[in-house]
Amino acid sequence: MICFAHRGASGHAPENTLLAVKTALSMGAAWIELDVFAVENELVVIHDSRLERTTNGSGEVTNATLAYLRSLDAGRGEKIPFLREVLDTVAGEAGINIELKGADTATLTASMIESYIAKDLFRADQFLVSSFNRRELQNFSLLAPSIRTGVNLSGPPLQDARFAEALAVYSLHVHKNSVTRAFVEDAHRRGFKVFVFTINHAEDLASMISIGVDGIFTNYPELYAKNQ
Repeated sequence: MICFAHRGASGHAPENTLLAVKTALSMGAAWIELDVFAVENELVVIHDSRLERTTNGSGEVTNATLAYLRSLDAGRGEKIPFLREVLDTVAGEAGINIELKGADTATLTASMIESYIAKDLFRADQFLVSSFNRRELQNFSLLAPSIRTGVNLSGPPLQDARFAEALAVYSLHVHKNSVTRAFVEDAHRRGFKVFVFTINHAEDLASMISIGVDGIFTNYPELYAKNQ
């Protein structure tokens, strides 16, 4: 099973900040998940489309200037990081799951991943790119076909994992309240991995292990380490 540090070790540090990433690395996380929006041709790491919940700013992320975004406190004095800053920090110590949150993120993400692979800071198999936005995900796959992709599901699968075959993804990312043993088994028969979000309690982890999921997203990377 793979354990993804969800938005970094976000149970211990402000989510999607360099501090959360560094904390996840210090805890031995094998994978780190984060979210990106495109602003002024730069990828910024933040989850929400608005600024209020995770920073002392206000308004839509994509309506802000980079200068304004970088002036904000994202918690404990941390700035909203650029994706390149995260990749420089991790430098191949862990895999990175990049979730495409906004429009025009596919092109920038594909280009950046290729540049870091070319610099030998990461291998191609250390990246996984996911999104709820299937169009953005398909655009990314056309630009970087060698990088694995995952589709995020916003609710219970209406039938089974058949829908994902047309997307040619590597993994299906499902909410813990939506995943079932039958869905996991069907996904496996079709060659997909199933990763579940967000697992922060031991009993939920035990349940996910029992139905055979391939990985979990957690705010507390130590949860998985304690229960291996």
